[in-house]
Amino acid sequence: MKTMLRLLDFLTWLLFVLAAVLVGLILLVVAYDMASRNFGLPTAMWAVNSVEYAMLHITFLALPWLVRTRGHVSVEVLLMALPPRLRHMHEAFLHILAAAVCFYIAWRSGMAFVQAVVSGSYEVRTFDTPMWILFATMPLGTFFGGLQFLSFLPRSESYFVADKSTGAGL
Repeated sequence: MKTMLRLLDFLTWLLFVLAAVLVGLILLVVAYDMASRNFGLPTAMWAVNSVEYAMLHITFLALPWLVRTRGHVSVEVLLMALPPRLRHMHEAFLHILAAAVCFYIAWRSGMAFVQAVVSGSYEVRTFDTPMWILFATMPLGTFFGGLQFLSFLPRSESYFVADKSTGAGL
């Protein structure tokens, strides 16, 4: 089990690194777009759409990392008011529920991805983009996000309550 959890964490980290690379590319594209406009150079007509697509992919690529590091917002008022045993059961239920939602979204977006590949449809904007590219990271990110929610159970950890040494929220 430890090997599987380490593999999950490594793949989650790789997805996060890819999201970080996309953030860096956005920085370069926006800087070039601004400089080209200010210096009278040919503008990058593709810049806005590229940044929009990159932001979409960043959202799903970073999702598992944010789950693992507890980077999403959560409200713990009800959990803290519960007795420890009931709180632990409620947290486990919430981990499973969150994973189920992630897996459902992964399944639905995976079906949309397959449909886009089969139909060969395109999004027509400044440049034509195959629709499957837009769906590519959705099933991946939500699937690994669901696995990360489930991984709190064998780790005997909680998404909601974590020791500061775990780096929760970072």
